[in-house]
Order: sequence, then C-alpha cells, then structure tokens
Amino acid sequence: MNQVLVRRIMAFSFPLGALGHFWWVWRHGLLYHGPAPAWAVWFWYGLCAVDVVVCALLLTRPRAGLVMTVATMAVSLVVNWLCFPTFENGFNLVLIGLTTFGVFVFVATPWLWLGHD
Repeated sequence: MNQVLVRRIMAFSFPLGALGHFWWVWRHGLLYHGPAPAWAVWFWYGLCAVDVVVCALLLTRPRAGLVMTVATMAVSLVVNWLCFPTFENGFNLVLIGLTTFGVFVFVATPWLWLGHD
C-alpha cells in the first residue's frame, strides 16, 4: 500500500473527528457532556484544535506529524475511556470508532516512520 496515501487518510481523519464533535455539539448543545465529567467538554474542544494541527503536520512535516498523531491518540483514548468506562448508556459507537482508529494509528505509524526520510 502507498505510504503517502495512508498518511493522507490518517491526516484527514483528524479534522473529520473534529467535525463529528461539532455535529454532536449542534445536536446536543454547547456544553453537553452526557455521562462524562463537565471538564471533558473543554478537553474535546481543545482536541478539535489539536486535530487541525495534527492534520497539517502529517501533510507538511510527516515525522513531527506522526509523533503528534501518536501522542494525540494516546491521550484521547485514555481520556475518552476514563470518561466512558462502561457502555451502561448504550452501545458507544463513537468510542468504538475512536478505538479502532487508534489501533490503526498505532499499527501504521512504525511503517510510515520507516518509510519516510
């Protein structure tokens, strides 16, 4: 598979995550946090800004972008799994999607790193 294509898919997935968050805000309200703690709202808004930076770095400075990608996904997964430790409020497709994307990031990053000068 083409590494540039994989990196671009990875890059553009981050702004898609931010758009998903803004869709959620539009649907539920500016400060809605569901079963998560109130501080999680501000974490997610900050994450939306970071997502744009990660995308830009992956496209313009691949190695720095890969480092930022892994760090962002690690923090995002830890925070989201701590905020939603169970599925008591329903089948959490967002968390499953985020986890699946995180696995993709952690598996693809070493391959992308070795293939870039």
